[in-house]
Amino acid sequence: MPRKTQRVHEQGQASRHAILDVTLRIAGERGYVGTTLGDVTRASGLSASSIYWHFHSKDELLADALEHGYRRWVAVAPRWAALDIARPRREALLQQLRAVSAGLDQEPGFWRMGLLIALETGPAVGALARDRFLQVRRAALDQLEVWWAKSLATDGPAHLDPGHAKAMALLTMVTMDGYFLAHESDRETDVEPVLRALATGLDAAAQALTAGAASSATAAPAWRTPSAPDGQETEPVDPGGREGGRLRLLQAAAEVAAESGYEGATISRICRHAGVSASSLYWHFADKDDLIGAVIEDSYRAWFAAQPAWLPVRAGASWETEVHRYLSVSLRSLTARPPFLRIGHLLLLLRRDDPPRARATFIAVRDSAEQTSTEWFTAALGPTVGAGVPAVMSRLMLLSSDGLFFSNQIDVPTWDVELFIDLVVTMLAAAQEPA
Repeated sequence: MPRKTQRVHEQGQASRHAILDVTLRIAGERGYVGTTLGDVTRASGLSASSIYWHFHSKDELLADALEHGYRRWVAVAPRWAALDIARPRREALLQQLRAVSAGLDQEPGFWRMGLLIALETGPAVGALARDRFLQVRRAALDQLEVWWAKSLATDGPAHLDPGHAKAMALLTMVTMDGYFLAHESDRETDVEPVLRALATGLDAAAQALTAGAASSATAAPAWRTPSAPDGQETEPVDPGGREGGRLRLLQAAAEVAAESGYEGATISRICRHAGVSASSLYWHFADKDDLIGAVIEDSYRAWFAAQPAWLPVRAGASWETEVHRYLSVSLRSLTARPPFLRIGHLLLLLRRDDPPRARATFIAVRDSAEQTSTEWFTAALGPTVGAGVPAVMSRLMLLSSDGLFFSNQIDVPTWDVELFIDLVVTMLAAAQEPA
């Protein structure tokens, strides 16, 4: 290649990488819908013609930015296909999970953008970027499945089922998604105890599968949206009254934000969807952030009211039975995609210098729920359990729920909920064992 042509090519590649870096950052701040070509032009310092020289559309730009982020992630992430069969599986898992955690500190853009795309499902979200993320995720799951097949083969062929490695690959991916959410919400917590609990729990779940204690069947989700329990139906509200206007705004904000993300949920779009004027919105709420925060709080209260209470362990019952009972309701309810989770996770994933106030509202909701379950585990396990174990178990349960929420929207096939509950309870039981 002539020197001048090579220099032009190198300059073009440098410009393309700069555009992709900027796009990945902006998408992590504003989501898919909130990212515009004008934003990319201004942030990159390049002309619009330069952007269009490399990319034909916004969807192509975001899809290529996601793949660019994945290549950067692969450069720092562990390669799961490698396995030292002489090493105990728990140690190998811990080493891999530590590498994943370290990678998230360096190159989280791909993971964040992919999960944001999974949450923004409206017509303004192009199919190309989502398809690209699903292809990459499928490849990652295949790599995990290879790792687990090699690892389980070392246990002997007695109870080895072809579905075991597939189930463990999906469980590993789900817990890593949940860990990423926990990482985003609280970066001050010591992650080592959680990583150790995850490694121990995944090893225990694999043993449960190969021992026949749980079925490895994974199929298209057969979940049912839970109906309102007796006595929980909401009273009819006059849609033309003041309270009716507030409820219409809450519902509209939940639907628009679920489709278009926080940035794309503009006041004009919400009001148009609700069929009210902007002055009506300001009668009930100070601003958009106040409205989104109210959506999170109201949705969480409605969801929480339908969950079983964290009651003391019944006489003759084990704490595992009680947790199974609780998860049988709470995890099934995730298929309804409660707005506080959809919008809360959107806000949690956005990384910006001026985070919306509603983000703090969601984190407070999460912290309250986690504290409640930590107190329950403390009482249920008694004084002999090690210090900090109940908090780690509570975090493990939370990240498993978060991961399942995303898996139910991304992965096909996904979990049979009963199998997932069995494996989560197995993981929790293993987490209380001494290291």
